[in-house]
Amino acid sequence: MDMNPVAVSNGQAQALDVRIILDREKIDQGTPYPHLLVTPYPTRYIVHWQLADGREVNLRPIRPEDEPLEHEMLTSLAEETLRERFYQTIKTITHEMYVRFCNIDYDREMVMVAEIRENGGRRLIGMGGFNIEADFKRCEFSILVHDEFQGQGLAYKLLDILIGIADEKGLEEFFGYIQPTNRKMVKVCEKLGMIPEKPPDDLTRVSLRLR
Repeated sequence: MDMNPVAVSNGQAQALDVRIILDREKIDQGTPYPHLLVTPYPTRYIVHWQLADGREVNLRPIRPEDEPLEHEMLTSLAEETLRERFYQTIKTITHEMYVRFCNIDYDREMVMVAEIRENGGRRLIGMGGFNIEADFKRCEFSILVHDEFQGQGLAYKLLDILIGIADEKGLEEFFGYIQPTNRKMVKVCEKLGMIPEKPPDDLTRVSLRLR
């Protein structure tokens, strides 16, 4: 991006001319849908699976219409569980946050949800996703499993699927940050081959080299 000239008046700067040059190699890489603004819903990632207790689970990419189900899940979580996911105490999750969670570009990020049938309806019991960095080489993941369904192997399964999708996209590194007190999640990551390290802050960084 080139901004030239830039005028300053009364302490405010204003760009009089702006030029943006796009790198076509970066634009075209990896996507089979260059003519579409958003990648179509990836049905190939839908997986039918069972919890450790035998209950059937449908694992699938998130959809925009999942907002009510996600609201039901997040508002029924323990405060500590939410803090482990968002690294801070969350009192209110706004509609704008739900829109951002549920409306994604499947080419640049991924969110998988775990859905069960319960009492004649559907319920989300877990979700995991990643965001691809601007260089299309690395992605940062996050995992959240409802308190009632922890210890059933769901976090491991979600992570395993996400690693496979990241590898399919040609990424080089799969990484995430975990609160050091969440030793169960660190151990799950280690089982999948991730290497934990302690950065200068209070979070534990785990990563897996894909290439």
